[in-house]
Amino acid sequence: MYDNYLKCRRNSFYISLIYLIFAVLWIVLSGYGIGLVAKNADKVVLLEIYKGIFFVLATTILLYYLTYKFFRIMRSQYDANLKRIAKHQETKENLKVSQNELSKYDMLLNTIVNSSPDAIYAKNLEGKYTLFNEAAAKMVNADVQNVLGKSDKEIFDTQDAQKIQIADKVTVLNAKVSTSERILTMKDGTLKTVLATKGPLIDKQNNVFGVFGISRDITNQKEYEHFLEESKEKFYNLSHIDKVTNLPNRLHISEILVQMCSQEAPFCLVLIDLDEFKIVNDSYGHRFGDKLLFEVSKVLMEVFDSSAFLARMGGDEFGIIVSSSDKEELDVLMQKLHSKFSNPFKIDMIDVYITASSGICIYPDDAQNMEEIYQAADTAMYNAKKLGKNNFSFYSAEFKNEAVAYTQMVTNLKQAIQKSELELYFQPQNDVHTGKIIGVEALLRWKHKDAMIPPDIFIPLAEKSGLIIEIGDFVLKSGFEKAKSWQERGILTSRLSINISARQLTHLDFIVTLKNMLQESGCEASWIELEITESSVLENPELVISLLEQIRELGFSISMDDFGTGYSSLSYLKNLPIDKLKIDRSFIVNIQDEPKNQIIVKTVIFLAKELGIHILAEGVETEEEHTFLLHNRIDSIQGYYYSKPLPNDEFEIKLFNRASVYH
Repeated sequence: MYDNYLKCRRNSFYISLIYLIFAVLWIVLSGYGIGLVAKNADKVVLLEIYKGIFFVLATTILLYYLTYKFFRIMRSQYDANLKRIAKHQETKENLKVSQNELSKYDMLLNTIVNSSPDAIYAKNLEGKYTLFNEAAAKMVNADVQNVLGKSDKEIFDTQDAQKIQIADKVTVLNAKVSTSERILTMKDGTLKTVLATKGPLIDKQNNVFGVFGISRDITNQKEYEHFLEESKEKFYNLSHIDKVTNLPNRLHISEILVQMCSQEAPFCLVLIDLDEFKIVNDSYGHRFGDKLLFEVSKVLMEVFDSSAFLARMGGDEFGIIVSSSDKEELDVLMQKLHSKFSNPFKIDMIDVYITASSGICIYPDDAQNMEEIYQAADTAMYNAKKLGKNNFSFYSAEFKNEAVAYTQMVTNLKQAIQKSELELYFQPQNDVHTGKIIGVEALLRWKHKDAMIPPDIFIPLAEKSGLIIEIGDFVLKSGFEKAKSWQERGILTSRLSINISARQLTHLDFIVTLKNMLQESGCEASWIELEITESSVLENPELVISLLEQIRELGFSISMDDFGTGYSSLSYLKNLPIDKLKIDRSFIVNIQDEPKNQIIVKTVIFLAKELGIHILAEGVETEEEHTFLLHNRIDSIQGYYYSKPLPNDEFEIKLFNRASVYH
């Protein structure tokens, strides 16, 4: 600025000096010229005036020019200064606005960073924190101001700090953003799982000057995921593992079967059913039965190697998948298995003998999918039961024909009720001394397409298919109506005996059904004797005894059929509310030649007499059988010796002629 001032003074001096020289020269030269031209004084004066005027005019023009230039320059400078001032002011205002905007941006950025639920931080190349938001401080349980300028060693566990430093170096070297999951130990010993995203801080010259990071605390999320995994595993075990044996269950083996069928490699399914397991369960209790099932599973694991897939299908049934279709190999394996069942199982210091029946289906020879495999193995298993206990059977195509025949038979039996193909036959029960009819048993018969279907065929069929309830209701209803008719007509004053199946007896609505049928038919309970089998008592003694007591309270008489064919009925006999015992025909046939049967029959008669129970012998056909029973004080007899079962019309004729002597 001082140099400009000196320059201005110097320029002004030079201009003034030029003007001075020019003016002096003008005065001198013009005066000298006038003196040469003018000779008199007046002329000199006049020329001096002209010279003065010229000088003034010339200097005026010069002054005008200089003044014009001066003011023009000054104006230009003034305008330029105004522009500079305006621009400066504008720049100043813009700068002020920029600073305000920058301040707002900083505040906004700071708000965003500190409001983020994720930990946001930055470090320089020395590993010192230059940025640390509130979420980051909360994560490490520290204050933001106490963290800035510090390194990871001062915040985290030593080992974790070293791992973080190594990860930072990798980030700087690779100059790439990466995401990883890690578990960190805080200074207070707390473990936290974080999902960390790291990246390099890069300036305009592409030089890395630090590391930034965004970390999210996913500890709760991981715990929840762990909980879900445990729950999933627990649910899987509950849905796929049998709790009693710890073997896979039916659902699990079904999934394996579907998978193996898709692979189309030969294999076989073995279904194993324990024979008469229910008797063991009812005799010793379910806890005892569960222990037995567990011991059976151990035997299966001994016989079949680790390549076999073992499962408990439910109840007393097991399923085994064997990766073999060789019948000779499987035959040896099954022989080995069933030989194991010849030895007793020791449960709670008790030796229990139990056998098993097994059915074998080979894929793809016998079946093509899971449903067919189950059906074929199940059919083979029931064939094994027909062969006898502790046996096994391979599936045969003939079984399918039998199954079709069974299904058709069930269908026909179902239709038999609707088509009135079922009817009651009647067989008298006679006093052994007089031959007088003292009771009648109603026996169900099925006439289908002009052929009589034997009861020993369709009754088990009805039991197995579940039709026994519907059929039993038909027999009860028909029997009640017939008893009422005979009583009103006076042709029978004794009781009509009606058979009740085990399944029918234990049905939930049986007592209610009896009451309703009595009311609908007008029959008196005292006219009816309900006949149960010994096996129905053994299935659930406590329940059956309770039901029989309720039935007797209604006024019915109760008899037990097939006595002596069971295993432990004597232990319940004293508690059974029964009025009559029927000795099974198997003990009566050829009794004169069977000393053991004679002892059994005599014992049962004596026992019944002592307990005050009426005793009847079934299936008596010969004079020898009648004589033996008469001599041993039997109460009554039922059998061909007096009469075969007769249809209603023929039996009513016999009732009208009941005074006649039988034989």
